[in-house]
Amino acid sequence: MTTKIPPLLEPYLGLPTEASLIVLSSILGASTNWLVLRHLSSYLGGGASSLRHDVELDGSAGGVDDGMPPAVLLVSFLRGYGFWKDSAGRLGIDLTALGRKGRFGFVDGLTGMFTSTPPGATKTPPTAGASPNWPYLSWDERKGLNGIQAAIRASIDTLRGATSQKVMLIVDQPDLLLAATGATVSGLHDMMLELREHVHATVITLSSDEPLVGLQQQTTLEREHASLTLSLAHEADVLLALRLLDTGTANDVSGVVRITRGGGSGGGNGRAPVEEHEYLYQVGGDGGVKVFERGQ
Repeated sequence: MTTKIPPLLEPYLGLPTEASLIVLSSILGASTNWLVLRHLSSYLGGGASSLRHDVELDGSAGGVDDGMPPAVLLVSFLRGYGFWKDSAGRLGIDLTALGRKGRFGFVDGLTGMFTSTPPGATKTPPTAGASPNWPYLSWDERKGLNGIQAAIRASIDTLRGATSQKVMLIVDQPDLLLAATGATVSGLHDMMLELREHVHATVITLSSDEPLVGLQQQTTLEREHASLTLSLAHEADVLLALRLLDTGTANDVSGVVRITRGGGSGGGNGRAPVEEHEYLYQVGGDGGVKVFERGQ
């Protein structure tokens, strides 16, 4: 089982058009971790996909960029740097080395979220051989989402640097803030809109389990989560939704990935609309992923 980017998904993982929004949704048992790692591999791997721009959302390739691959800022609210470092390492991506080169940045939204230390978004450039001193987020009741936004924005500015290189923003599970901090859906949505204005394009992962997005929301959290998910889906250019098999578990299938057009500009501005696909996938114990059509 290959650890490379699955060929069926490769057209959707190249550098997207400026201001694009890509939403990855998961449910319990069908995590987006492997899909985020493939985005990281595509943008940071140095291959043709990291230089391709204006990838058409119907799956056809766009043009080729000016030779400067993008930088990536990963903001993760459920997983620490160690997880992403080890998982990316299995794909041949050294995040620590890329961090020293200014190609990768990480904001830890898990470790210090509820400590009393204020959030810090700047870091001292690491010395040779040292691991990057990644900033972490900390919830401040007085500043609320404004403090979180400012910390992430500072990391974007640091990563962009004097070269003004393109920055891809990947935000992993920002919906945690709804459940853990009492943040409002409108505030979180506004924060994401503001951050998107300062990067080339954005990838967001969200939970879409039935109790959170179904028709029978009974709690404020369920209603706000559904509102956030639907609003981002409406703005997205493309949606990649993961779920389990409808018929239950199988030894050779981990789940289903469905690719659809969001309510954003996918198909606008003279571009072809997204050609919907639904594939099966299998995640191996070594981190490799196989994506295939039904019947194969």
